[in-house]
Amino acid sequence: MKVLYVILVSYASAGLAQAALMYAYRSKAAQKYMISDDAHRSKTDRELYWRVALNITVSVTLIFSVMFGLGEYLYYDHAAPAWRYALEAVTVVLIYDFGYYFMHRYPFHEWKLLRGVHSVHHAARNPRQIDSLLLHPIETVLGLGLFFGSVALVGGVHIYTLGALFTAYTALNILNHAGIDVPHFPFKTLGVLAAKHDRHHHSMLSGNYASITPLPDIIFGTVE
Repeated sequence: MKVLYVILVSYASAGLAQAALMYAYRSKAAQKYMISDDAHRSKTDRELYWRVALNITVSVTLIFSVMFGLGEYLYYDHAAPAWRYALEAVTVVLIYDFGYYFMHRYPFHEWKLLRGVHSVHHAARNPRQIDSLLLHPIETVLGLGLFFGSVALVGGVHIYTLGALFTAYTALNILNHAGIDVPHFPFKTLGVLAAKHDRHHHSMLSGNYASITPLPDIIFGTVE
């Protein structure tokens, strides 16, 4: 039952992030913080919503299947020292972030192996929150597979650590596509992430490939 709560909490956080950003887009006070006045999206609204619906269907199916079917490889529910929870979380974040960096930079961009797949996501030159869901099903499966694989690689994490990681994973994916850069506390860091990812969307040749932290881009010289 706890794993169901983990999924529901992560979806609730994603829903709140989506709702907050939709409200901000309609707020006059937030307009001065918009990175662009338009998403400059090459997809029609019909194509956009079809892709979003398909992505949600694929992701929900995969998440429930993996969480319930492969739970023994992903989480445990016994007590452990607090330092272990923290170490597991940091390790998963680093594995995922560097793994995503290489997947994003090479197969999706430089090698052109999956550029056609990733180009679906790049249909928005200046993304909005809904564009976090504008993905080809293959990219959805690869992204979630990398997340769950990162968790399994450390031998699984505590169920509540998994909840925190998955909630952060879903929320940050939305906030990276917010299209809003508020240069004031407590939103400054999120604004920097959104602006960085907005620059990435300008071209299939842009840098800023990392997802969670700027560390991989800094190390490999692809910050823009």
